[in-house]
Amino acid sequence: MTRILLAALLAGALSACGTTSGGLAYAPPAQVARAAASAQPVAVTAFADARDEKSNWLGVIRGGFGNHLKTLESNRPPVELVQAAFVDGLRARGVKTGDGGLQLGGTVRKLYCDQVIRREANVIVDLAVRGADGRETFSRSYAVDLVEGSVLAADTGIFASTENLRLLLERALREVVDKALDDPELRA
Repeated sequence: MTRILLAALLAGALSACGTTSGGLAYAPPAQVARAAASAQPVAVTAFADARDEKSNWLGVIRGGFGNHLKTLESNRPPVELVQAAFVDGLRARGVKTGDGGLQLGGTVRKLYCDQVIRREANVIVDLAVRGADGRETFSRSYAVDLVEGSVLAADTGIFASTENLRLLLERALREVVDKALDDPELRA
């Protein structure tokens, strides 16, 4: 009887492990400051990946001993997800994207989510704006750290949802994009 119970527990624990693949979409806030009609078009260039993670890795749900239970990966390179979020953010603000006099690009320093008990998401992006001549006219780092859940949460370990973790990372990325594109100095 003990062997059957042990085998059932082991099978349940192993079935909880795995990798989930997903994307990160940008959705603008309900109220967004529109750009002036005379705003220059902006080309969003490729972002560099300075994360200390393997290419498509976004985060992990860990067990009580720090062991990986469920892994979250992106369905395409994370820097492409960040670039697409900035394109969508500019379009939501009425800025034409594509070839333009201004170029917006940068470096993704952190795009990471984790759950042991509470869910955490961290995004750090260094942005740079270059003029038509290629000279940098603006640069700044934007960061968002989100934590949600309770230390008494029941949805941890094998019961934790990779979708809830992905949604938290998506929200952190959205907040970084909004913080950057609504920065009065960047807009100037």
